[in-house]
Amino acid sequence: MRRRAVQVGSVVVAIVALAVVLYNATLVDRRPPSVTTVALSAPAGDPRIGQTQTAIDVEFSEPVRTSTVEQRFRIDPFVAGTFTWDGATMIYTPSGKLPADTAFTVTLDAGFEDLSGNTAGAGLDPWQFRTVGPPVVTSADPPDGATDVAATTQVRLTFDRLMDTASVERAMTLTPATAYHASWSGQTVTLTPDEPLAFGTDYSLTVGVDARDTGGSPLREPFAVAFRTVAANLGVSTTLPVENVSGVSVRTVIAVVFDGPIDPASVTGALRITPAVGGDLQVVDLPDDHEVPAAQASESAPASARPGRVLLLTPSAPLAAHTTYTVELTPVVRAADSGGGVAAGRTWTFTTGGPTTSAQNQIAFLSDRSGIRNVWLMNPDGSNQRQLTSELAPVTAFDVSATGDQIAFAAGGVVKVGTIDGGTLRTITNSGSFEYAPTFGPQARVVYVGRRATDGTDQGWWAVPLEAGAGGERQVLADGAPPLGSVDGSAARPISPDLATGWGRRAVPSADGRRLLVVGRDGTPTLVDLATTGALAPQPVDLLASSGPAWDRSAGTFIVVGAATPADPSGVWRISLDGRPVRVSDGEGAASASGDGGIATISGAGDHVAYVAPHATQVHVLTTSPGLLDGTPSFAPDGSSILFLRAQPGQPDRSAGIWLVAPDGTDLRQLSTDGSDPRWLP
Repeated sequence: MRRRAVQVGSVVVAIVALAVVLYNATLVDRRPPSVTTVALSAPAGDPRIGQTQTAIDVEFSEPVRTSTVEQRFRIDPFVAGTFTWDGATMIYTPSGKLPADTAFTVTLDAGFEDLSGNTAGAGLDPWQFRTVGPPVVTSADPPDGATDVAATTQVRLTFDRLMDTASVERAMTLTPATAYHASWSGQTVTLTPDEPLAFGTDYSLTVGVDARDTGGSPLREPFAVAFRTVAANLGVSTTLPVENVSGVSVRTVIAVVFDGPIDPASVTGALRITPAVGGDLQVVDLPDDHEVPAAQASESAPASARPGRVLLLTPSAPLAAHTTYTVELTPVVRAADSGGGVAAGRTWTFTTGGPTTSAQNQIAFLSDRSGIRNVWLMNPDGSNQRQLTSELAPVTAFDVSATGDQIAFAAGGVVKVGTIDGGTLRTITNSGSFEYAPTFGPQARVVYVGRRATDGTDQGWWAVPLEAGAGGERQVLADGAPPLGSVDGSAARPISPDLATGWGRRAVPSADGRRLLVVGRDGTPTLVDLATTGALAPQPVDLLASSGPAWDRSAGTFIVVGAATPADPSGVWRISLDGRPVRVSDGEGAASASGDGGIATISGAGDHVAYVAPHATQVHVLTTSPGLLDGTPSFAPDGSSILFLRAQPGQPDRSAGIWLVAPDGTDLRQLSTDGSDPRWLP
């Protein structure tokens, strides 16, 4: 029994001993503390470079007895400070600002303890850092010495630390004196001029030593950066539409024509439009239908690859009607071949008119009021003048279908046909040709055009079908096409379209579409039998015409102004369907016929509008203004008025407006202040 008691006691002792061992192994901390991290609370871009007002953070592996650490902490050179604790992290905060550009060494001797009394056998090896020197500018944009800097540039300076923004702004000087406003993002200040900088000008920005960082440290020395803005050696020839024009088509393009080729890479963001207009921005060249010299045609670079001089925005949708748009050209468009020069910015406005779905009982005319000669419309009383076409080359001739819903026109040697509202517009001129003087056939199923090759070769007159399934185009006259180069709008005389320049109407069909009278460049009228198939059967008319033809529906004849020989006086002639010319009366310039057979022409005595009554030969002068010249008369559809244009005697190529007068000479009134080639549509 006693032996058993001894055994039990031994077991108890063993269990107690094991418990003590387990307790010491699991609950008693025997690991000494250590330093895990040292860091600056206010570094200056580098963990070992500190601001002059920075604390030193020492993080331990576990909470420690703070007094044992504080007694062993050293900083050399010595600076007084205070200790604060955040858990296992000691924060030493110097009592004052540290000296600038000074090296410091932080140490911690061994022997500090954790909360369990474990003693660190190792301290902190010397940990070194340096305070920053005076603040400096680390980068400038534009950089010092930069040239060809955009006039719209912003100037940016980046410092090596956070700065006292007010002191920096007071210390900055931009020369030449320029108003600007400053904005900050961290260590970077951006100067935005209130107006674009001057072109081709040397600028300098200095920052004085009064500029300080957030710790109060000033710059050691002034900072300066100099740059030169780009030269404005690229000019703007015109804008399209031009400044302050009203009645612009809602389908207009918006363009800037420069005086030299431009760099396509420089045009992004060049146009700012209010209200906003989306669309396709391109660099193109002005259309040109002059003859292409053989030497130029053989150049390795095609014309399409050469730099253009037109910045063209084609809106992706019609503009708003009766709305004023403001267009700003920013000064960023660079010349392609002049050392990177740019064009000065500018701002202009234009106002749209209303959309047009039909031109019936409207007056169509040509006007360059939008910057380029295009087709315009107005009401018979002169109101609601609005643009129809918006070409980059002057429109040289146009025709409108009898139903008033289609238009054909030529510009830059290219003929286009489309609906009067501009919603559908297609080019019918093929590559390799130039075409002019489009004229609709009956029911607008075909359009007649004069054609030349790009080398100037006369290819005569052609009938181009406009309806699907109507067959291919066919030549109706072997020669007599207008000349190349009609893009030169200045060659046109508003009061008298010149047959030699390609302006004005050149061909007209009979009402039944079986005959076509064409007045060639040399003034010879030629009658074409359109019903003839196969070989061409032109019939020259023995007459020297000085105007384009017209159709007299009352008599079923054509009308031209001309003479039998150069020595004979000019007059109005009827040409029958079999080609016989008959002189009707005196007359010059041009003539047209009313529905009842009356004729409007120009009097040989004074260049004024004259009227010949039906079945009569006597000419009655209707206008007598001595200071004006009259030309291109045409009748209203009902014959009640004669439409004509006027010019100053000393400036016959400048329009003095479109006017109306009754056949009896009454009701003389002005409809517009400009325009040419007026036509009252049925």
